[in-house]
Amino acid sequence: MSGASMKHYFELLPVQLKNFFKKYPPNVKYSDKPTLITAMDANPFLPNKNPATGKYHEPKYSLRRMSDLYKLAYSYGIQDLLPPSKKLFFEEKYENKKFMKGVLMPKGHKHERLLEGKVAKMEEAIKNADKYILEAKGSKYKRRLEKKQNQNTRSWF
Repeated sequence: MSGASMKHYFELLPVQLKNFFKKYPPNVKYSDKPTLITAMDANPFLPNKNPATGKYHEPKYSLRRMSDLYKLAYSYGIQDLLPPSKKLFFEEKYENKKFMKGVLMPKGHKHERLLEGKVAKMEEAIKNADKYILEAKGSKYKRRLEKKQNQNTRSWF
């Protein structure tokens, strides 16, 4: 592609990404481990060492700001142009996500958990309803039912 079309695509990027790529152009191969702060390939996402004092400086971009940049770059498909990072929590979070136990198998409310047992108990009670009625009403009711059944049956005579 020509330089003009690349510039056109660069102008379409959000301000955050444009500012980052102005400070840290994607054509430089940045180090994947901490280096000196004076090095040309010093990674802005990693702590780098000051050669004069021997102390490490904090990364130029915090984890939160790096996360925002990666998410933005990921949405535009240019995350590969960003400097390498050890902690790519963006990928961990969205691609290797482990769901919580309660999301996969929710516990439910008490009435929902007990519903299955109640339904089974009701079905059993409905099957044996005649037996329970006979026990409650007694033998007089049983004789009356038998007499009624005999009257309803057809005979040959």
